[in-house]
Amino acid sequence: MIMKTGTMRLGAALAAAAFSLAGSAWADPAPGQYNIGIISDDTGPLAAAGISYHRGADLAIEEINANGFAGEGVTLNLLVKDSATDAARAVQAMTQFAADRTVLATTCCIITPIAGALSPIAMNNNLPLVIYGATREGLPQEPYVTSVVALPGPQEVMMSERLASELKPKRVAYYTTGDNDIFLARAHAVKAVFEEAGAETVAEISTLANDTDFTGPATQGMGTNPDVIMVMTTQQPAVGIISALRQRGYEGLIGTSEVISPPAIYQKSGDLIEGIPFALSFQPGLSDSPEATTFIEAYQAKYNELPDVYSAQGYTAIHYIAQGMKAIDGEPTREKLAEEMWKITSIDHNLYGGQEIVNGQAQIPETLIVNWNSDGEVALWENQ
Repeated sequence: MIMKTGTMRLGAALAAAAFSLAGSAWADPAPGQYNIGIISDDTGPLAAAGISYHRGADLAIEEINANGFAGEGVTLNLLVKDSATDAARAVQAMTQFAADRTVLATTCCIITPIAGALSPIAMNNNLPLVIYGATREGLPQEPYVTSVVALPGPQEVMMSERLASELKPKRVAYYTTGDNDIFLARAHAVKAVFEEAGAETVAEISTLANDTDFTGPATQGMGTNPDVIMVMTTQQPAVGIISALRQRGYEGLIGTSEVISPPAIYQKSGDLIEGIPFALSFQPGLSDSPEATTFIEAYQAKYNELPDVYSAQGYTAIHYIAQGMKAIDGEPTREKLAEEMWKITSIDHNLYGGQEIVNGQAQIPETLIVNWNSDGEVALWENQ
């Protein structure tokens, strides 16, 4: 009798353990619709990029809901507040999302100062914030603030090393954005590569993010007779500087960053930006994973144009949130979602053939060195 009782107790214990393991292995969030807030840049000085981020996020929401990527019976709903890249409006939007307890997570931010302003609001309200555009070391804060944007320096360093090796320039001029510390850091990293390769720095010309007249800076740069010009500025001055240089007859190589990658920039500037190398991680026609192919086709069908690196980042931010959501057992809360997202070491559904996350910070996926060609397509850059 005693042996029978002991056996029964052991069997019950094993059954309970098995049930517990099965429960954790098959954990799913409670079915329902859950709100995600996006602080967009659909208007304002960075709208060309902002619209791309927003469209990528919208497409991710559709895909997640159609395929149950956030859990069985779980759908995500995107609430939109446009900041127009204005810090005060972004802070107001984040404060409103924080006060709305139906909002489980947020995503935002093209520029770093705005991301920095919103991070304390996220932390103080236990509200997950996924940064989809801004870049700076140290932006992620455990467990509520994370970033799906890899720090840009390594990609531009790789591109600069290739340019220095293949072109062997003797004289290099640099354009920087004086009121953006991130782009200043990117410019200094590029400059260090060329100087280490033996190139002389003949000019370092500072502009501001909202400048519109680049006649003087272009004339100044050309006057130093550089072999190569590196335009490491934010989008508006980059397009303006490159256009001014080409219109004034500069025929040497110009290098820049992913800021000229959106199709809207090519439509505006055309042959003025052809042949200019830049580095990125996603590009239709070059990114060919199954996820990337599906995304490109869906984006083109919905918006009648190709996606760019910014739409890819907006898309990735929402899939990151969905992956965290699916790992929750029971009723989702902000705290549970943040905890599960911080545990993620790789975003399962990504466009890069792999996307590692370390301590809430996306790592560099593959690097493509590309340029716009005369057919209006982004292609792998070749030294000609």
